[in-house]
Amino acid sequence: MRFVPIDQLEPGMRLGRKIINESRTCMLARGMELKDMHILRLKSHGYTGAYISDKFSAEVEYVEAVSEETFDMGVKAVAENNVGDLLQIAGRIVDEIARLETVSMDLLDLRSFDDYTYHHSVNVAVYATAVGSKMELSDEELQDLTVAALCHDLGKSRISPEIINKKERLTDEEYEEIKRHPQYGFEMLQSHAEIKSVVRQAVIFHHENENGSGYPYGKSGSDIPLFARIIHAVDVYDALTSKRSYKEPYSSADALAYMDGGKGILFDPSVVEAMEKVIPAYLPGIDVLLSNGERALVLSQGSHSLRPVVKIYASGQTVNLSTDPAYESVVIVASGMAGEGGQVQKLNEDRGKAPESKEMRQILVVDDSAISRAQTKNILGKEYMVIALENAVACAHYIAVKGCPDLLIMDIDMPVVSGVAAVENLRNKGYKDLKVMFLTGVSDRETVLRCRRVGAIDYILKPANPVYLLERVKVAFKESRDVY
Repeated sequence: MRFVPIDQLEPGMRLGRKIINESRTCMLARGMELKDMHILRLKSHGYTGAYISDKFSAEVEYVEAVSEETFDMGVKAVAENNVGDLLQIAGRIVDEIARLETVSMDLLDLRSFDDYTYHHSVNVAVYATAVGSKMELSDEELQDLTVAALCHDLGKSRISPEIINKKERLTDEEYEEIKRHPQYGFEMLQSHAEIKSVVRQAVIFHHENENGSGYPYGKSGSDIPLFARIIHAVDVYDALTSKRSYKEPYSSADALAYMDGGKGILFDPSVVEAMEKVIPAYLPGIDVLLSNGERALVLSQGSHSLRPVVKIYASGQTVNLSTDPAYESVVIVASGMAGEGGQVQKLNEDRGKAPESKEMRQILVVDDSAISRAQTKNILGKEYMVIALENAVACAHYIAVKGCPDLLIMDIDMPVVSGVAAVENLRNKGYKDLKVMFLTGVSDRETVLRCRRVGAIDYILKPANPVYLLERVKVAFKESRDVY
């Protein structure tokens, strides 16, 4: 079977996987022949596409990471805050994943569920269990990790549904209220004697960042419990790849690129490395476009997450991109396309379009490297107005004459005046509210701490991963609704 995006479904196609509705019951059965009315119904309910069965894709089989029964029980228990049931469900998830011959997660939501928070919590638990297993945690540790993952967002039940479900940009006050959910969850679990302290600690610390820039306490590195570091990473991955009312999903490859870009800054590198081994960048059944112009269907994972085993549409040839010498220099350049005769449809194709309904935000990039300035401008220039300057002196003059940009992206190691000293000078001149993000090749702890002391909101290492840089800018502007 293969995945076909919603606007490329056609009458006569047969479903290769059943489609469930909001109440988790079967809406369209596997093997059913699609008609116009079915396709219209899927569109009206917000589905992103469907798995289609045909001869070309007969080799692709969807293997459930956990059984539907276990998944549904988890969604129900999270929705009801039933901690007792969550303990039992955690055991089922651990047991079912342990029985898999190969631990490889290929969760793909076909639609945006109204019960996103509950659905998301079970996804995070499944991912966390797989990652923990790859990191060789003991059975007892896996059980505790899975319980913590199921409970990680329980605190959101204390936040007004109007804030949780708001489609518009959150106010600063609403944003801060959502950031209180780890504390709320911790407090809710304190009344349950059967919940271990390691679980509660994982819940309250699951938004702490590796470099100390997270919340609620700004912990860093090994001061953050391992369970929290695992949950933090898979939580962000699932948020990125989920379709919501206010955003389109990232592809798995782009989401993993974001995780890779955040290693050592937001995420524990060892956790991200384990994720890359159990979460495929290109899911089986997804169509891809190769750099040599060939269109192909992903059959299974190769030895490298970015180089799967594919089947070429034109020739029917099966190619392992990880090992085939004829394809050594060929890479995947797009994913999410339809089958033969279809158009390439990237899952995040609209991400590069400039917003039409509002004035573009202004970003000032200061970097003494012409190459780095050009790369940053190329990444951000489609969505924002980017002004690039080559040193801190030019930056100070620009701000004095033109005023503050919406965001300043500053290099650190520059001649005459370093980036950190330049920002400190700007603060002393009264520019207290200027948003500053450092983009640099310098990564020692003392420099990171100096950046934090001058009020930097983010710290990104060169060379910047395009997906990571663009998403971090969205986070800086609170254009990303997921608080990570």
